[in-house]
Amino acid sequence: MALWLAALLLMALAYPFYVVHRQTLGEHRPIRHTPAEWGADYETITHTASDGIVLRGWWVPGRGERAVLLLHGKGGDRNGEQTGIFELGRWYWERGYHVMMADMRGHGESGGKYTYFGVREHVDMLRWIDALDTKRRYRWALHGFSLGAATALMMQQKAPGRFTWVVADAPWIDFATLVKKELEKRAWLPPFTYPYVRWVAETFFGQSFKIADNQARCQRLCGRPVLYLFEDEDTLLTPYQRERLETLCPRAETVRFAGVGHVEAFRDDPKAYTETLKAHGL
Repeated sequence: MALWLAALLLMALAYPFYVVHRQTLGEHRPIRHTPAEWGADYETITHTASDGIVLRGWWVPGRGERAVLLLHGKGGDRNGEQTGIFELGRWYWERGYHVMMADMRGHGESGGKYTYFGVREHVDMLRWIDALDTKRRYRWALHGFSLGAATALMMQQKAPGRFTWVVADAPWIDFATLVKKELEKRAWLPPFTYPYVRWVAETFFGQSFKIADNQARCQRLCGRPVLYLFEDEDTLLTPYQRERLETLCPRAETVRFAGVGHVEAFRDDPKAYTETLKAHGL
């Protein structure tokens, strides 16, 4: 009996390691479509992160001074079939923007194994932009989806005044609440296991749940040029996340898209989505 109890305890302690590993894995896949399909000249660009990981993306020259960095979500990439980010890049380019599209670490054709919920990704992207735009010729906007949206918010906070606009499509606000919901949904772990899971993630996988949380960040960005987009049928982010944002920043500019799921608003209705962007000066 004692051996069985010891084995069960060991399994209970080990299982969260497996869960964290699975939930923080990125997703690599080859890039099939390129901006040549838009009729655009483009450059394949790379950047080596501070820990040696090589990131890959595109630079698509436009006209004038406006530039935009597009950031995919977890499990996505530059081609972004769930979000339609590739076609969104075309839309920005046709409006004259210089377009930067990147595979974040652990995704697409970039190196790395894990995702860090924006904590390392925002540093990667800030340094990449600085390396690309050394003379600060461009007026940058950021447009991110889910993980990419959280990354964009972190970039805006870290480099105030660097970005003219941030579009955050489906960012989490309260990270702990999101993690607890996902642990129960995907791993059958009740909320009381959260402190142990967090300890495992931070001690053995290099995560930082404190930095990944956007509540204080959204308060600090209140009144700054950030457009928050939410989808009414999002099964990842409950309405609580949007409501929490509106509590923390009553002045937050938010738009809700009806009848679509997580980060699917542009893909399902590009006209309504881009009209929203144009209405906000993008």
